[in-house]
Amino acid sequence: MTDQISRRRRLGGLATASVLLLSLTACGGGDDGKDDFAKPKQNADVTFSGDPIKVMTFTPYDTDTINFKAALDVADGAKVAINNAGGINGHEVVVVPCNEGADPNKAADCARKAVDEGVSAVVGGFSANGDTILPILEKAGISWIAPPVISAAELSSKFSYPIVPGVIAQAGLGAKAAEDGCDKVANVMYDLPSSGSVKELGNVGLASQGHAPATVVPVPPTTTDFSSIAQEISDYDCAIMSIPSGPLTGVAAAGASLGSKTKYYAFPGTLTDSAISQAGGALDSAVTMSPFPPSGDAVWDDAKKIVGDMSSEENGGWSYMSYQSTWVGYQLLAEVLKDSTDVSAAGVKAAFDAASAVDGLGFTPELSFTQEFPAPGMNRIFNTKVMFHDIKDGALHQDGDYVDLGASLTPAS
Repeated sequence: MTDQISRRRRLGGLATASVLLLSLTACGGGDDGKDDFAKPKQNADVTFSGDPIKVMTFTPYDTDTINFKAALDVADGAKVAINNAGGINGHEVVVVPCNEGADPNKAADCARKAVDEGVSAVVGGFSANGDTILPILEKAGISWIAPPVISAAELSSKFSYPIVPGVIAQAGLGAKAAEDGCDKVANVMYDLPSSGSVKELGNVGLASQGHAPATVVPVPPTTTDFSSIAQEISDYDCAIMSIPSGPLTGVAAAGASLGSKTKYYAFPGTLTDSAISQAGGALDSAVTMSPFPPSGDAVWDDAKKIVGDMSSEENGGWSYMSYQSTWVGYQLLAEVLKDSTDVSAAGVKAAFDAASAVDGLGFTPELSFTQEFPAPGMNRIFNTKVMFHDIKDGALHQDGDYVDLGASLTPAS
């Protein structure tokens, strides 16, 4: 028992130290340059029996670095779908959008706007500024449903309700590489102070299969020519890629030109349809993991009908995890509150705190928000089940059934 507690505390410490580096794997999206998604239409004939439930979705756009404005199209489409079905127990959903600008000050402004607007919850969206946002939401008693899980606060705050596995995915990738028979494994990551912690999480996964630790291949954050990185990892069977989509594509393309046979294990959210297309076949042997079915699965058909297929969205459209998580977050909000009469911020939190057998609606296995993950600093991870995705015919496809990442955190006996 003492060993288990010690290991859980150590894992929690590794997770807290890792979020900065892993947050960078979710950044670096280009300006999507698109405002032409089909805008969903709400049926004016639908009537509602209760007061509206107001929620906020924020995301960065019109910046020089990351632009994920399509998250607002997804939120708007989810709102219309729910309202056209009668709302949430008769309450019309109203979405308050906010541009958090990839800036902690603007993110704080969005959080304060959520308080001023009296929203009942924040749902989905994207921000790398969760440590700024959540203290403001907490003070006002506002929950964040389906956050992207790239800040320490999202992993620990009692007002955070993630539906993705967060940093423990790093251990899952290590375990998968070992299971696949990889001999020499590299862990490619940005050269930052938190790199050591990310390396350790990957090594925990490798150790769960009795494998030796990976060799870290550091990437300076300012790197634009990835030839030397590709050359270095070409001596390895496999590489865990803890870097954003752009560098992932750059390394793969450079590796292909060298004739490299290295297999890539991409961190969730980085191996998108657009990355696969841009790599021109260089990522065809790569694998990744996700808590959700791939974007080509029929479970996304209703979302595509109302929002559009987003095939021209440069961040990956429906294959981008934060867009998926935003849609699913709204569906779970409606599912958890379907019998609720109190849709205030306090009512939303109470309903989620009591939700022990939530239907994942085909997007995830059954979820429970009543049982926290038994590791300090990672306690708000509620979904440890993922499926692996590989590439067929230039698109992501499901490879096998769900697996529980909890096993990748347990050393081999």
